[in-house]
Amino acid sequence: MKKRQQLKFMFLALISLFSYGLIQPAAKADTLPFPDSSVGNYVFGVGSYYNAFAAGKLTIGGSPISTLEGRYAANQIVERDGSIDNNGIEWNKLSQFSPVYVANEIPYDSTDSTLKSQGQNMFDILNHAGKLATDDTVVANNLRHQAASVWTSSQKTSYQTLISHLAAANVGDVTYFKDNQASMLADYAQENDGASLTLDPDATDATNYFKAAAAQIKSISSYYNSFTTKQATIANGGVTGVTANSDLSGSSPSVTITLADNYKSVFDTEPPMVFLNFSGKPSSVKVTIKNMATDTASNASGDDQAYATYRYAPYIFVNWTGVTTSMPFSWGSAYEFSVTDTTGKVITNSQNDTVTNSDGTKATVNQLLSSHILNNFPNATTSGDDYLTADQGDSNNLFTGSIMAPNASIKVSNVGSSQYFYGNVISGKNVLVENNMLPARVMASSFDVAHISSDVIDQLDPNQVRVPKLKTVTAYQGDGTSTDATVKTTAGGSTATDTRTVTAAKPLKLKTTVTTNKADYQLFYQLNDSSTWQVVPLASDNYDITQTTNTFELGAVKDLTGFKSALAATDDQATESSTVDPTEHASQLTKAIYATLAQTNRVKLVVLPKTMTNGDQIEASDVADFLKTNATTYPTTTLNIVTTGQVKATIPNVFKLNEVTDQALIYSGQQTVTLTNDWQVPVSLSLQADADLNQTLTDGALPVADNSIMTYQYQIGDAATSKEMSLNDDSTDLLSKTTTPTTSTQLTLAMQVDANQSSANIQRGHTYQMPLRWVLNYDLTTTDD
Repeated sequence: MKKRQQLKFMFLALISLFSYGLIQPAAKADTLPFPDSSVGNYVFGVGSYYNAFAAGKLTIGGSPISTLEGRYAANQIVERDGSIDNNGIEWNKLSQFSPVYVANEIPYDSTDSTLKSQGQNMFDILNHAGKLATDDTVVANNLRHQAASVWTSSQKTSYQTLISHLAAANVGDVTYFKDNQASMLADYAQENDGASLTLDPDATDATNYFKAAAAQIKSISSYYNSFTTKQATIANGGVTGVTANSDLSGSSPSVTITLADNYKSVFDTEPPMVFLNFSGKPSSVKVTIKNMATDTASNASGDDQAYATYRYAPYIFVNWTGVTTSMPFSWGSAYEFSVTDTTGKVITNSQNDTVTNSDGTKATVNQLLSSHILNNFPNATTSGDDYLTADQGDSNNLFTGSIMAPNASIKVSNVGSSQYFYGNVISGKNVLVENNMLPARVMASSFDVAHISSDVIDQLDPNQVRVPKLKTVTAYQGDGTSTDATVKTTAGGSTATDTRTVTAAKPLKLKTTVTTNKADYQLFYQLNDSSTWQVVPLASDNYDITQTTNTFELGAVKDLTGFKSALAATDDQATESSTVDPTEHASQLTKAIYATLAQTNRVKLVVLPKTMTNGDQIEASDVADFLKTNATTYPTTTLNIVTTGQVKATIPNVFKLNEVTDQALIYSGQQTVTLTNDWQVPVSLSLQADADLNQTLTDGALPVADNSIMTYQYQIGDAATSKEMSLNDDSTDLLSKTTTPTTSTQLTLAMQVDANQSSANIQRGHTYQMPLRWVLNYDLTTTDD
């Protein structure tokens, strides 16, 4: 079947556009309260990368603070003590955390007297020269708005230091908030009976972002709590055993975690993970970890400071479900760790002499493990000025790990400069910081979200039906190792579109990764909604349900059953008027006439068990009916594959004629025309004189020709053809569709005008350009029936 297309262009042509790989991933998996791994690693949601995050108010009690480093976010940020200068102490020296403060408002102009006073303190800190490092930036919606639209010139002069720190961004522009927007909206609807919320990054008032953040924190906390509602411990394949040495519901829970021998080799994709439920009110905790690789990573806070953390420590999520009001930790309480490495060596705080920080302090085991521990308080509730605090305790075995409390405010207490817990704080309410936030604390102890993805957590979720499922589909060209040639779509019922330019030498291929969940499975595909599904032959060398994932090559898309080679013209076409004054052009400008042609195929993939519940084998012919009643459990993944190519003729915008000096009134010129034919479809290129040749010029000169004859010659390869052309002639094919299609063709076009034979008054001293009418024709050729 053929479809004929014609593009007409006057004297010149167009602008070329190319399509590149595009993926539109789902932002939030159906079962997850945070973005999926296609967006990034956000297992704590929007608060993942903040040392303190408060959905309500963040208060800094600055008088006892000599060191304040890190990254902070809250709906409101204030300072309690008026510590503007604080003996010349500089805060936020580490500019890699910028923006160091992200807030809806610094409420210095609040109608509430306390908020106004404390907001003014924070305002003055931001406006105090030398209080923040020069490179530090601050996001505060109300201050940005006032600096742009409210403050007078005199005020701007007074607030010059503060203005120098203000980022040209609102809360909604910050990457962490942008990446979490879809997830926060979904969590807000879930936590508020389907109610909706508008998140507008351009609005001055960003209160809704923090309302949504509060809902997300609550949803994440509940999600992690759900892992241990039916059992006190749960772990993934990187852990061979979790033993409760004492009752986890008591006041002194003790647990031993034993890691698998080979866990380090797969850590980056499948880190060991443990969930624990402390259902009592623990006043002391002991955790023993065996068979752990004790390699350390160094988190540098500057050229001369670095703080160590265990690179391959297991991730430990502790649900403190028995804590409902106040923290049971008090003076003398211990969060104690013991590590046995892979050689059998036991490491405790008293026995750790091998790892030190660059400032000379010994890196405690608590510090080394803290970046992989979350303490979740799903049931803790505070009101008024009450806070949860974890700073009290045995100074040799400090409280360890980040704290999440959706319904409780958290305080980083002023209990001494060396007395502090290790970790971040994330509250759905308020946070009070009145102790040092040291580099060791905000770097080595920040939760290591970079090495744990939502996929890993999702695979451990005990509340999901454990069936094999498609993890990813990858469309790629070549060897698939180049990041700019590989497009991934997160599976689980999602739809994505892959758009790329046709490359004959590198056909588009597909490969899939299946999460086995330790069960037998089959993989099926369907191209272009055909009536039947096709089974994918699974290479026996790659099929291993004892592994977490298996990867299979499907081969070239064009070789799959149901592939359609049909081409269609897209809206990506360009035309241009022929109106031109030849005297206006001083140089040759290259343009093109073109059309973009697309080939579209839709592939659906699904992972199914080998048999039905009655034991019958699931064949390809059964898939459609099986999915009618099992689509939720076994969702299909759809990949729309759009391959584009162009039919394009690149020609000079101006055909310049120069006077031949040794021949009276003879003008000639030469140009090269390049034809690109990505799809190698039948194509022709024709040429005709344009009526503009007969128009009077702006300088008063007569036109180049009226009904005069012009002589031209064109050459393709070694074959040259001479022609004559006048205004009354029909177009002439320079390139015929009978020519064997190739991906690229060049032709040379030479033209000559003899003024002696022209009725037009061609004058010496002028340079003439020829307006011509070009026509590009092409066929859409399909090979399908």
